[in-house]
Amino acid sequence: MSSTILIGAESKDYADQLRSLLAGKADVQCYTAWGDGPSVLAAVRDKKPDVLLLDMLLARLDGLAVLREVMSSRTAKPPRVIFMTSFINDRISAEAAALGADYLFIKPFEASQISERVDDLLGRRVPAAKPRRERPFSLYAEVTGLLHTVGVPAHIKGYQYLREGVILAVNDPEAINAVTKVLYPTVAKQFQTTASRVERAIRHAIEVAWERGDLEVLQNIFGYTISNAKGKPTNSEFIAMIADRLILKSRGEAV
Repeated sequence: MSSTILIGAESKDYADQLRSLLAGKADVQCYTAWGDGPSVLAAVRDKKPDVLLLDMLLARLDGLAVLREVMSSRTAKPPRVIFMTSFINDRISAEAAALGADYLFIKPFEASQISERVDDLLGRRVPAAKPRRERPFSLYAEVTGLLHTVGVPAHIKGYQYLREGVILAVNDPEAINAVTKVLYPTVAKQFQTTASRVERAIRHAIEVAWERGDLEVLQNIFGYTISNAKGKPTNSEFIAMIADRLILKSRGEAV
Protein backbone atom coordinates (compact mmCIF):
# COMPACT_ATOMS: atom_id res chain seq x y z
CA MET A 1 0.00 0.00 0.00
CA SER A 2 1.36 3.40 -0.98
CA SER A 3 2.13 5.98 1.72
CA THR A 4 2.11 9.76 1.43
CA ILE A 5 4.68 12.16 2.86
CA LEU A 6 4.27 15.92 2.91
CA ILE A 7 7.16 18.29 3.58
CA GLY A 8 6.10 21.71 4.87
CA ALA A 9 9.19 23.92 4.88
CA GLU A 10 10.18 27.58 5.01
CA SER A 11 11.69 27.57 1.51
CA LYS A 12 11.30 25.66 -1.74
CA ASP A 13 15.01 24.79 -1.79
CA TYR A 14 14.86 23.21 1.66
CA ALA A 15 11.64 21.35 0.84
CA ASP A 16 13.18 20.00 -2.37
CA GLN A 17 16.34 18.98 -0.50
CA LEU A 18 14.32 16.90 1.97
CA ARG A 19 12.23 15.46 -0.83
CA SER A 20 15.36 14.25 -2.60
CA LEU A 21 16.44 12.46 0.59
CA LEU A 22 13.19 10.49 0.66
CA ALA A 23 12.67 10.01 -3.06
CA GLY A 24 14.18 6.54 -3.15
CA LYS A 25 11.67 4.94 -0.77
CA ALA A 26 9.46 2.34 -2.38
CA ASP A 27 5.69 2.89 -2.49
CA VAL A 28 5.96 6.43 -1.19
CA GLN A 29 4.52 9.59 -2.72
CA CYS A 30 6.34 12.67 -1.51
CA TYR A 31 4.88 16.19 -1.83
CA THR A 32 6.12 19.61 -0.79
CA ALA A 33 4.58 22.88 0.38
CA TRP A 34 6.58 25.92 1.41
CA GLY A 35 6.62 29.57 2.32
CA ASP A 36 3.81 30.04 4.81
CA GLY A 37 1.59 28.16 7.22
CA PRO A 38 -1.68 28.49 5.26
CA SER A 39 -0.04 26.90 2.21
CA VAL A 40 1.13 23.95 4.30
CA LEU A 41 -2.32 23.58 5.88
CA ALA A 42 -3.97 23.57 2.48
CA ALA A 43 -1.54 20.87 1.30
CA VAL A 44 -2.27 18.75 4.39
CA ARG A 45 -6.00 18.91 3.68
CA ASP A 46 -5.48 18.11 0.00
CA LYS A 47 -2.87 15.34 0.21
CA LYS A 48 -3.91 13.81 3.59
CA PRO A 49 -0.33 12.66 4.30
CA ASP A 50 0.59 9.72 6.48
CA VAL A 51 3.73 11.58 7.63
CA LEU A 52 4.20 15.35 7.84
CA LEU A 53 7.67 16.91 8.06
CA LEU A 54 6.89 20.33 9.49
CA ASP A 55 9.17 23.35 9.76
CA MET A 56 8.84 25.77 12.68
CA LEU A 57 9.82 28.84 10.64
CA LEU A 58 6.81 29.55 8.43
CA ALA A 59 5.31 32.93 7.56
CA ARG A 60 1.81 34.01 8.69
CA LEU A 61 1.29 30.82 10.73
CA ASP A 62 4.36 29.25 12.34
CA GLY A 63 4.91 25.53 12.67
CA LEU A 64 3.26 25.28 16.09
CA ALA A 65 0.13 27.02 14.82
CA VAL A 66 0.00 24.70 11.82
CA LEU A 67 0.52 21.65 14.03
CA ARG A 68 -2.30 22.79 16.32
CA GLU A 69 -4.68 23.14 13.36
CA VAL A 70 -3.68 19.80 11.86
CA MET A 71 -4.12 17.89 15.11
CA SER A 72 -7.47 19.51 15.90
CA SER A 73 -8.96 18.54 12.53
CA ARG A 74 -11.98 16.22 12.78
CA THR A 75 -12.32 15.54 9.09
CA ALA A 76 -9.29 13.28 8.64
CA LYS A 77 -6.90 11.08 10.53
CA PRO A 78 -4.00 13.27 11.74
CA PRO A 79 -0.62 12.48 10.20
CA ARG A 80 2.41 11.37 12.15
CA VAL A 81 4.63 14.42 12.57
CA ILE A 82 8.35 15.17 12.51
CA PHE A 83 8.82 18.73 13.76
CA MET A 84 11.92 20.57 12.54
CA THR A 85 13.46 23.76 13.93
CA SER A 86 16.75 25.65 13.86
CA PHE A 87 16.25 26.84 17.44
CA ILE A 88 14.56 25.39 20.49
CA ASN A 89 13.42 26.35 23.95
CA ASP A 90 11.30 24.77 26.67
CA ARG A 91 8.05 26.20 25.36
CA ILE A 92 8.55 25.00 21.81
CA SER A 93 9.62 21.48 22.76
CA ALA A 94 6.86 21.08 25.34
CA GLU A 95 4.13 22.42 23.05
CA ALA A 96 5.25 20.37 20.05
CA ALA A 97 5.19 17.22 22.19
CA ALA A 98 1.82 18.10 23.74
CA LEU A 99 0.29 18.72 20.31
CA GLY A 100 1.35 15.26 19.16
CA ALA A 101 4.67 15.61 17.35
CA ASP A 102 6.37 12.21 17.20
CA TYR A 103 9.91 13.49 16.78
CA LEU A 104 11.65 16.84 17.08
CA PHE A 105 14.77 17.53 15.02
CA ILE A 106 17.24 20.35 15.50
CA LYS A 107 18.69 21.64 12.22
CA PRO A 108 21.06 20.66 10.81
CA PHE A 109 20.56 16.92 11.14
CA GLU A 110 21.88 13.81 9.44
CA ALA A 111 19.97 12.68 6.35
CA SER A 112 20.06 9.07 7.56
CA GLN A 113 18.22 10.05 10.74
CA ILE A 114 15.27 11.67 8.99
CA SER A 115 14.99 8.69 6.65
CA GLU A 116 15.02 6.22 9.54
CA ARG A 117 12.41 8.15 11.50
CA VAL A 118 10.10 8.28 8.49
CA ASP A 119 10.47 4.50 8.20
CA ASP A 120 9.64 4.16 11.89
CA LEU A 121 6.46 6.19 11.49
CA LEU A 122 5.42 4.22 8.41
CA GLY A 123 6.04 0.94 10.24
CA ARG A 124 8.85 -0.07 7.91
CA ARG A 125 11.64 -0.41 10.44
CA VAL A 126 11.75 -1.85 13.94
CA PRO A 127 12.90 1.01 16.22
CA ALA A 128 15.82 0.48 18.55
CA ALA A 129 14.99 -0.38 22.15
CA LYS A 130 15.07 3.17 23.46
CA PRO A 131 12.63 6.03 24.03
CA ARG A 132 11.21 7.17 20.72
CA ARG A 133 11.79 10.87 21.19
CA GLU A 134 15.07 12.25 20.05
CA ARG A 135 17.74 13.80 22.24
CA PRO A 136 16.41 17.38 22.23
CA PHE A 137 13.54 16.42 24.52
CA SER A 138 15.81 14.78 27.14
CA LEU A 139 18.73 17.13 26.56
CA TYR A 140 16.90 19.96 28.29
CA ALA A 141 16.49 17.89 31.42
CA GLU A 142 20.19 16.97 31.40
CA VAL A 143 21.33 20.58 30.94
CA THR A 144 18.87 21.85 33.55
CA GLY A 145 20.08 19.28 36.06
CA LEU A 146 23.73 20.17 35.53
CA LEU A 147 23.11 23.91 35.84
CA HIS A 148 21.24 23.33 39.09
CA THR A 149 24.05 21.08 40.31
CA VAL A 150 26.75 23.67 39.73
CA GLY A 151 24.66 26.34 41.46
CA VAL A 152 23.27 28.55 38.68
CA PRO A 153 19.98 30.03 39.99
CA ALA A 154 17.01 29.45 37.68
CA HIS A 155 15.53 32.92 38.22
CA ILE A 156 18.34 34.94 36.59
CA LYS A 157 18.48 35.63 32.85
CA GLY A 158 21.89 34.10 32.47
CA TYR A 159 20.45 30.72 33.44
CA GLN A 160 18.23 30.56 30.35
CA TYR A 161 20.98 31.91 28.11
CA LEU A 162 23.45 29.36 29.46
CA ARG A 163 21.03 26.50 28.87
CA GLU A 164 20.44 27.53 25.27
CA GLY A 165 24.16 28.07 24.74
CA VAL A 166 25.05 24.62 26.07
CA ILE A 167 22.39 22.94 23.92
CA LEU A 168 23.68 24.80 20.88
CA ALA A 169 27.23 23.65 21.68
CA VAL A 170 26.08 20.03 22.08
CA ASN A 171 24.27 20.05 18.74
CA ASP A 172 26.99 22.05 16.97
CA PRO A 173 30.37 21.73 18.75
CA GLU A 174 31.93 24.23 16.33
CA ALA A 175 29.77 26.97 17.87
CA ILE A 176 31.98 26.99 20.96
CA ASN A 177 34.88 28.12 18.77
CA ALA A 178 32.88 31.15 17.69
CA VAL A 179 31.02 32.29 20.80
CA THR A 180 31.06 35.95 19.77
CA LYS A 181 30.09 35.47 16.13
CA VAL A 182 27.78 32.45 16.43
CA LEU A 183 26.76 31.37 19.92
CA TYR A 184 25.88 34.70 21.53
CA PRO A 185 24.00 36.05 18.47
CA THR A 186 22.06 32.79 18.08
CA VAL A 187 20.95 32.80 21.72
CA ALA A 188 20.20 36.52 21.53
CA LYS A 189 17.94 35.98 18.54
CA GLN A 190 15.92 33.37 20.42
CA PHE A 191 15.31 35.75 23.33
CA GLN A 192 15.00 38.93 21.24
CA THR A 193 17.92 40.61 22.93
CA THR A 194 21.51 41.52 22.02
CA ALA A 195 24.64 39.38 21.93
CA SER A 196 26.38 41.69 24.42
CA ARG A 197 23.56 41.27 26.94
CA VAL A 198 23.73 37.51 26.52
CA GLU A 199 27.49 37.58 27.15
CA ARG A 200 27.12 39.72 30.29
CA ALA A 201 24.23 37.68 31.69
CA ILE A 202 26.11 34.41 31.19
CA ARG A 203 29.20 35.85 32.87
CA HIS A 204 27.07 36.97 35.81
CA ALA A 205 25.45 33.53 36.10
CA ILE A 206 28.88 31.87 36.25
CA GLU A 207 30.02 34.34 38.90
CA VAL A 208 26.95 33.53 41.00
CA ALA A 209 27.60 29.80 40.64
CA TRP A 210 31.19 30.28 41.81
CA GLU A 211 30.04 32.25 44.84
CA ARG A 212 27.21 29.93 45.90
CA GLY A 213 27.98 26.55 44.34
CA ASP A 214 29.43 23.43 45.93
CA LEU A 215 33.22 23.65 45.46
CA GLU A 216 33.60 19.86 45.31
CA VAL A 217 31.02 19.60 42.54
CA LEU A 218 32.62 22.48 40.65
CA GLN A 219 36.07 20.91 40.92
CA ASN A 220 34.71 17.58 39.69
CA ILE A 221 33.26 19.18 36.56
CA PHE A 222 35.70 21.98 35.80
CA GLY A 223 38.92 20.61 37.24
CA TYR A 224 41.92 22.75 36.24
CA THR A 225 39.92 25.95 35.81
CA ILE A 226 39.53 26.23 39.57
CA SER A 227 42.72 27.59 41.07
CA ASN A 228 43.86 30.64 42.97
CA ALA A 229 45.68 31.87 39.88
CA LYS A 230 43.01 31.23 37.25
CA GLY A 231 39.73 31.47 39.17
CA LYS A 232 36.41 30.72 37.52
CA PRO A 233 36.26 29.55 33.89
CA THR A 234 35.47 31.90 31.06
CA ASN A 235 32.04 31.76 29.42
CA SER A 236 33.35 29.61 26.59
CA GLU A 237 35.19 27.25 28.96
CA PHE A 238 32.11 26.84 31.11
CA ILE A 239 29.83 26.10 28.14
CA ALA A 240 32.40 23.82 26.47
CA MET A 241 32.94 21.68 29.58
CA ILE A 242 29.24 21.29 30.30
CA ALA A 243 28.58 20.45 26.64
CA ASP A 244 31.46 17.96 26.51
CA ARG A 245 30.15 16.23 29.61
CA LEU A 246 26.71 15.86 28.00
CA ILE A 247 28.15 14.62 24.71
CA LEU A 248 30.10 11.91 26.54
CA LYS A 249 27.01 10.92 28.51
CA SER A 250 24.89 10.70 25.35
CA ARG A 251 27.48 8.27 23.93
CA GLY A 252 27.34 6.14 27.04
CA GLU A 253 30.86 7.06 28.09
CA ALA A 254 31.86 7.73 31.69
CA VAL A 255 31.73 11.29 32.92
